[in-house]
Amino acid sequence: MKRLMIALLSVVALCGCQGVNYHITGVAVNMPGEVKLLSADGSEVYDTCEVIHETGHFEFKGSLDEPTVAYMVDPDDVPLTMVFVENGDIQIYLDENYNLYRAKGTPSNDNFNAMNEHLNDIQMRFNVNTTDEEKQVILAEYMAFIKKTIDENTDNILGVYLLKSASAEWSVAETREYLEKFSSNMRKTAIFKSIEEQIVAKERTEIGASYINIAAEDAEGKEVALSSLVGEGKWVLVDFWATWCGPCRAEIPYLVAAYNTYSERGFEIYGVSLDNDATAWKDYVVKNDMRWVNVLGINADKKAPSADAYGVRSIPSNFLISPEGKIVAKNLRGQEVIKKLAELIGKK
Repeated sequence: MKRLMIALLSVVALCGCQGVNYHITGVAVNMPGEVKLLSADGSEVYDTCEVIHETGHFEFKGSLDEPTVAYMVDPDDVPLTMVFVENGDIQIYLDENYNLYRAKGTPSNDNFNAMNEHLNDIQMRFNVNTTDEEKQVILAEYMAFIKKTIDENTDNILGVYLLKSASAEWSVAETREYLEKFSSNMRKTAIFKSIEEQIVAKERTEIGASYINIAAEDAEGKEVALSSLVGEGKWVLVDFWATWCGPCRAEIPYLVAAYNTYSERGFEIYGVSLDNDATAWKDYVVKNDMRWVNVLGINADKKAPSADAYGVRSIPSNFLISPEGKIVAKNLRGQEVIKKLAELIGKK
């Protein structure tokens, strides 16, 4: 549940097929200077405006080729709130109950707020001291509500955004079922097409499929291809991770143990970091004795082509490749790596 909730709050770039005339107004509290409207991945500035010193009022007004999800950021580029940029008048306000900014006034923004209110209630009930059985009931309620919200927003960008986030945890068949529900306009959006591409990538990385070759630069700037490791006598774990990902960091000691135990018997790791901070990545690799091949999977455009090739939408994710170049296991956690290697190679 935690991974899915993180996925729902992750930064995802959304696009649409028709033009958008946006009008966004609000009041920034104790915030002199200029605020910006950034693309969700931070790669493009859609608009800027000055905050009126005396009142805190600001206004964005313009047009985009397509509806999108953006972030309004303060003068230091700190995100203040996520905004579904679509046709209509959007207001940014400070929610004093949560001490955070929200957007309202259009269908996607209003429905997003209502959804989060309900999810907060579910999350609070999930976090209290309940039994495992009760937690499973609450988790099922959570999933059912996400699906219900998607069903109710198949004609706007919120529904596509939610499907993009949730499909990281769903099967290919379940995702395909929901794709069929969307309006023709939403089917033309870039994010909708990216979900379809994600499904294809997932299908190409099912157990039994041939591995997909990827390449990225190591800490010295040398490009290393996955294909350079795969071959006779080699078992290669392709591991997608990042230093900012707590669950990823928790897996590192298990990978170190597996590598130390089986590297002399043909076990290799091809670690693909999704860090934006290359220095933090390099330092972490050295500090934690990660002596296998490590490459940086984020390119200069802040894209992650290696992760896209494997349909990765949440981390940690990993794929174990056989000497024949076939994917034989996925998403091994903790001691499962060593157990799988013992099964395939034999106990040491």
